[in-house]
Amino acid sequence: MKLVFDGVSAGYAEVPAVHDVTLTIAPGEFVAVVGPNGSGKSTLLKTVYRALRPRAGAVLFGDEDAWMARHRDVARRVGVLGQDQAGGYDFTAREAVRLGRYPHLGAFDRLTAADEAVVADALERTGATVFADRPLSTLSGGERQRVLLARALAQQPELLVLDEPTNHLDPAHQISALSLVASLGVTVVAALHTLDLAARHATMIVALKAGTIAAAGPPGEVLTPAVFRDVFEVDGSVVADPVDGRPRVLLREMRG
Repeated sequence: MKLVFDGVSAGYAEVPAVHDVTLTIAPGEFVAVVGPNGSGKSTLLKTVYRALRPRAGAVLFGDEDAWMARHRDVARRVGVLGQDQAGGYDFTAREAVRLGRYPHLGAFDRLTAADEAVVADALERTGATVFADRPLSTLSGGERQRVLLARALAQQPELLVLDEPTNHLDPAHQISALSLVASLGVTVVAALHTLDLAARHATMIVALKAGTIAAAGPPGEVLTPAVFRDVFEVDGSVVADPVDGRPRVLLREMRG
């Protein structure tokens, strides 16, 4: 799915948290939205999955205004892992992932064997099968995060919107989760705090500073010493991983 931000401003307070964001994301792109706390990452993502209506501008799915589309169509096309989706603790993990199939069902339809196969595959791919029948209330934060990602995958969306998807995950699951997302071939927009993960997995990085785009483009063009200093107030450099040659980000306290 092609995603377009056309002059988007949005926020809860009198001063918008994001201001005049214009950006085109091609189908199949993996975009990492990065920036310090309070830079507007979550606010921008909320305008995509219709949790926060833009004050100005438009969010477009292709040529269609996201906020004019039918709710059911958006639910089918857009999978979401947000920071405030930890509810439903009475569900088992499997039941929570099944919710990802409901946008594809009619009002009186039940899950079919094919739907259950999609659910089982999503649990397997996120490493959640081993606790699929446990209540969410008994799971750790990292385990719940994997269930929420599995639910988004079970939707089989055209666009995945992920707000800090690696929260609570240990290093192994951080890497596997983002590798999985990158392999799906769908459009991905993910707010990430860890620049090293963004560099390794994203095809495009958007750096936000005070609600505006400070830099956008391929990782090699955005992750520069100047951007590290200007946006993140740290010194840093990008080096090639000695094993696979992929970019690695090294950060240091800014001096001088």
